[in-house]
Amino acid sequence: MESHHLDSSLAQIITHLAHLLPAQGPIGVFVHHNTLHAFQHLPFERAVVEAARIYGTEPYMREDTYRAELRRGRIHSDDIEQVLAAEPNPCILPRRLNRHGFRLRYLLNSQPLLTPESLLWQLEEGWLSRSNASLWDACLSRTPAPPEPEPLPPTRPRDGILAATGTDIDLVIHPLLIRLCGAFLDQGLAYWPMPMRERGFYRAVCALMAQPGAFHGEPFRNLPAECRRQIDAGFSPEGSLRDSLALFAIPPEEWQPALGAELLALPGWAGLFHRLEEEPQLAPHIPIPASLMDYLAVRFLLLRSAAGKQARSWRIPVPAKAESRIEAAVRLFNAAQAAGIDAAEISALGQPQFDALRAEVDSFDEIERRRLLHLAYERRHERQILLPLQTFRHTHPPPQPGITPAAQIFFCIDEREESIRRQLEEIDPEIETFGAAGFFGVAIDYTGIDDPHSVSLCPVVVTPQHAVRETVIEDHDLHGERRQALRKMWSKVARGGFIASRSLFRGWLATATLGAMSLFPLMARVLTPRGYAKLRQRLNDVIIPRPVTELAFTRTGDDRIDGMQQGFSVSEKADRVQAVLGGAGLINGFSRLVLVLGHGSTSLNNPHESAHDCGACGGRRGGPNGRLFAAIANRPAVREELARRGIVIPPECHFIGGYHDTCSDDIELYDLHQMPESHAPDLARVTASLDQARARNAHERARRFEFAHPGKSPENALHHVEERSEHLAEPRPEYGHCTNAVCVMGRRSSTRGLFFDRRAFLVSYDATIDPNDEYLAKQLAAVVPVCGGISLEYYFSYIDNEGYGCGTKLPHNVTGLMGVMNGHASDLRTGLPWQMVEIHEPVRILFVVETTPERLLRTIRANPAVNEFVENRWIRLSAMDPQSGMIHVYRGGRFELLEGELSELPQAGSSVDWYRGRMEHLPVARILTEAAAR
Repeated sequence: MESHHLDSSLAQIITHLAHLLPAQGPIGVFVHHNTLHAFQHLPFERAVVEAARIYGTEPYMREDTYRAELRRGRIHSDDIEQVLAAEPNPCILPRRLNRHGFRLRYLLNSQPLLTPESLLWQLEEGWLSRSNASLWDACLSRTPAPPEPEPLPPTRPRDGILAATGTDIDLVIHPLLIRLCGAFLDQGLAYWPMPMRERGFYRAVCALMAQPGAFHGEPFRNLPAECRRQIDAGFSPEGSLRDSLALFAIPPEEWQPALGAELLALPGWAGLFHRLEEEPQLAPHIPIPASLMDYLAVRFLLLRSAAGKQARSWRIPVPAKAESRIEAAVRLFNAAQAAGIDAAEISALGQPQFDALRAEVDSFDEIERRRLLHLAYERRHERQILLPLQTFRHTHPPPQPGITPAAQIFFCIDEREESIRRQLEEIDPEIETFGAAGFFGVAIDYTGIDDPHSVSLCPVVVTPQHAVRETVIEDHDLHGERRQALRKMWSKVARGGFIASRSLFRGWLATATLGAMSLFPLMARVLTPRGYAKLRQRLNDVIIPRPVTELAFTRTGDDRIDGMQQGFSVSEKADRVQAVLGGAGLINGFSRLVLVLGHGSTSLNNPHESAHDCGACGGRRGGPNGRLFAAIANRPAVREELARRGIVIPPECHFIGGYHDTCSDDIELYDLHQMPESHAPDLARVTASLDQARARNAHERARRFEFAHPGKSPENALHHVEERSEHLAEPRPEYGHCTNAVCVMGRRSSTRGLFFDRRAFLVSYDATIDPNDEYLAKQLAAVVPVCGGISLEYYFSYIDNEGYGCGTKLPHNVTGLMGVMNGHASDLRTGLPWQMVEIHEPVRILFVVETTPERLLRTIRANPAVNEFVENRWIRLSAMDPQSGMIHVYRGGRFELLEGELSELPQAGSSVDWYRGRMEHLPVARILTEAAAR
């Protein structure tokens, strides 16, 4: 009975601790999320400080970075004043100094803050002025020596052993533990799989380490015997972990901090074990029974072997670092100098007044200064967005319904699509664009004709209930069978045949015999990446031609595939189409052609490729979703059902699905053979405009690439981005979401003609046709977590790229097809590499929703998940009135009218005129084209 209770409490402790681990899944299905998801229940400012304490990371950018932004005008003094005005303002020195005045002077002080080392050096060299030297003497004389701190008890065995012997036991056990984790979680990279891993990590490791002759160096000489002992005793992973805890004399009341510290010693590997334990479908290639309990049992198994006789004598107190008297005096000196308090005043202050000043100085530490500077940094960004948007709405009210557009095109809400939408509208003002979440409402379990297994194409918080399969049309059956036969033959040859490169002997033989033959393809790939890719594609089309296919998405009975419905009923199809069209405000005025473009990103030699794919499709490419939505919307039965619901799609309207590659800017349209011949001229016009738009989009993107020639034509820029996507050595095939900062949810007329510099998620929504806020609620529920998660992952990966991100790509090696490590053995690196965030501006995303403040707040408070994002300030929020265009900003639990006005909205004749020759983030501007005036 007691053993069962311990099992239960231990499991509960581990489950509780797991929330501190990274939630990143396998890198092949990278989905952006809030890095500090475990702290989302706390206000943002408190959460980042608490996380910094636990993880040893940074909560904000460095203070000198903010001060540099202040000097270059990115932060204004009035931004700091307004931030301070919203906070308490007690008196510090009567009739002399209050908190706001003190903090404002301190933050605006242009003199660099001195460190103890720099101040003492200036004193020794005689560089400190007489007045500052006197001020230093006064500060030092009034600063008492701080008491010596008590030594701290060690949290885990590693700390005590390090204090006693100077040996970091983590450095002993981690190399072996990392190899074991990599072998167990491997998804097919290794030629020989880890034996017996279907039994779980702990049992597989015990069986492997207990083998006769197993030897892993002197620290683990007792490991084989210990493994055999535990096998003979019939230990479960829980039993093994309890046995190890007892060996180290860790009582139950200390399990939580001890186990938490052990998990955070390698948070990447531990986090992946937990993620796969919770969602085993994320590793569909080779299902494995991952378990965090197993991971801890193995970790302690290695720890007890390496600790040896020190396993019971590790509780050596750890010295605590205390602030010295010099450090405390320097902090007072910096504050007094910035506030204009001289030596005489410091000396003359009575003890109560001095204590009040000292307490204020202590409370205004570096973290507090960075917090205020960050709020000022975000306020300036807020005004750079909201004032131009409000000015534009006042001078350009939404147009009345007029001529039917030449075409309507749905893009994903992704901020990378903002530029191509704008460029397309500049080229062809009669084309209307919309933004919807890139899975287009069809959450599916999808299998393409070349896919070895199905994948979920939907947000990660959604479990698909419908299976959709790509099938070869009847007339192309022979082509399809030939293609599958050739692909299977090549797979067998490459993996297990003569040229298999991962086996011991044949790998050496294949390298020696075929290495020279690969020289010429390698040279071609390096010298002309795109040309080589096109040649390879042509050869593939000749050798293995792709047959004409269709999607099987209609339910014919109660057939199920892996527990899911096979296809959709008519009512379910209509629900999906209505959700997207109604949510976007497109319920009438349909054009003859409506394109629905999913998106993704194709790049070579890029482990983080899926991080550039569609987050709404679960970190995968959304082409099948666009294709499926178009096919559903073309069905007569679906249109009849939609008509009964108030959405009348005329018979001449035809939907076409497609795919936009945000890396190469390629656009592919599907099922054109099903389009009526009468629509050929319409399609020719649209494709011509899209070709121009993607070339101009490439030109706009190329301005941020350091080695892209600024004078390139759009056609040359398109060639450049195509080559980047195929280049073996390109660490920045595209910058992904690194410019994200805003999400505008409203009618396109409120933003059409504005240059947002690829920084705005654009969500189509029309409050005038949504009296009950039903579409608003659905849009917010989908968009806030997705866009908020993207914003926060980029924020944290930027402000501490080593702690929250995964550092530079240069030392990364793919391990087990599950993630990347630095070199051959490190923790699994989570978050984003520096090359993906280096030009990012770390601000919390600003939502601008076109509705009234009352309707917006009521809808948000009805959804606890969205309300948590808003009330805890993980995102910023504003409402733009659909009628007046007035903007209200949400602060302190209520909406406040946006203050100030823009003297003049910047204008340019075209997008290229505004960004030409500039790499930095650009302010909002009005593009004076026919499209903007529409």
